[in-house]
Amino acid sequence: MIGADAQELVDEHPGITLLGRVGWVAKGVVYVVAGVLAVLVTLRSLGWKSHGGDAEASPTGAIKEVAKHGLGGPVLIALALGLIVYSGWRLVSAAMPGPAEPKVVVLRVAYVASAIVYATFAFTAFKLVTQSPSTSNGNSTVSDISKSLMRHSWGRVAIGAVGVVMMAAGVYRANKGRKEDVTHELDTSGFSAERRLWTRRLGAIGEVGRGVALAMIGFFLIRSAATYDPGQATGLDGAMRRAAEHPWSRILVAIVAIGFVCYGVFCLATFTRRRFEPPR
Repeated sequence: MIGADAQELVDEHPGITLLGRVGWVAKGVVYVVAGVLAVLVTLRSLGWKSHGGDAEASPTGAIKEVAKHGLGGPVLIALALGLIVYSGWRLVSAAMPGPAEPKVVVLRVAYVASAIVYATFAFTAFKLVTQSPSTSNGNSTVSDISKSLMRHSWGRVAIGAVGVVMMAAGVYRANKGRKEDVTHELDTSGFSAERRLWTRRLGAIGEVGRGVALAMIGFFLIRSAATYDPGQATGLDGAMRRAAEHPWSRILVAIVAIGFVCYGVFCLATFTRRRFEPPR
């Protein structure tokens, strides 16, 4: 249950909750599009031919895809504003009153990190309103950062440490999905038993997909540090494309693709039931 202090904060500012729910819509749209792009990566690895095969299968790539298909400035601006609002939602959630237990502190840090990530997505969307989609992508950005870090003696350690953190975060998210621990920020009162069931399952599949995605990125960061090869470090799109080259790891790409689509639908289907919850 939400604490008394946190509940008082929510009751005093109902508009924040209403505004914050808009952010979940933007997040849902990004994940659905990113999931569809990941599905295309999987299908192309099986020999299916399609136009626009260079689309980056990631949240950033999803935003670029929206820009490329003539949806124009108004949609991008709306998406950017929604992502900014979601970023603010996470910051407010991280700052809400709650216990000072180690697990809660870690979750607060995770919420702040999430806020930063989605703020960068919003910046990308705002930038695309006035500029054509850049030829650069998350893969080259990660490789360039890794190359820059490896010029320093501590660079390999830093890259490896980030990789370990990413893999740990991936395991955490996948485990949340396994336990179907996905509804603590939802008001499910009034839901039928059937709706509760498919809501939990959508969220669970989504969390597993997000977890696998994080773990894949972490794996390539660790391999980059171990081999002293910054080219091994890559973003989500690059990780999936590499995994799709091998029959035994192609299943991971499919899991991410299905998971992203399910998570996006989960966000879109539950945004009206979102509530502020302090980390617990």
